[in-house]
Amino acid sequence: MDVLETIKARRSARSFTGQRLETHIVEAIEEAILHSPSASNAQESHFVIVQDEMQIRHIKRFAQGLSGQPAAVVVLCSNHQEALARGGADSADTLRFINLGVAASAIMLTAQSLGASSCPVRSFHAPSIAAITGLPEEVKPELLISLGYADKPPRPKMSKPPKEMISFERYGN
Repeated sequence: MDVLETIKARRSARSFTGQRLETHIVEAIEEAILHSPSASNAQESHFVIVQDEMQIRHIKRFAQGLSGQPAAVVVLCSNHQEALARGGADSADTLRFINLGVAASAIMLTAQSLGASSCPVRSFHAPSIAAITGLPEEVKPELLISLGYADKPPRPKMSKPPKEMISFERYGN
């Protein structure tokens, strides 16, 4: 599947079959994480890939946005101290969130290209997720991505007309 077709096909899946992800998919996601661009080459992010069914159940207790039976959950984390050291006070948050956003997109598009589905989740109790995944104090969970095989086809995307989202040269053109 080419990149644009993968982007067009990707939808959030909130209901999964519970079937374990094939090893090559997890390995490809690991590669996508390792090769995702990082602003200023900061590389201040950390990723915890959780595949253990009991640990996923435990995470779900503290992540109201995590539903269904995902085969894996990727915990996307940032090290604020490292971001401060790399980007300074003015750009630390921007640096962290840009890098995590780029990595999240790479993870979800990689999964889609290999026949798996995903869903980004921001509604969770961060201290509990940090404790469950053994994060050190300076590393904070920022986003979860559930991964698995969707148990039903995703709904078609309803996009705004291009003119409402895209302008050329000046707003409204």
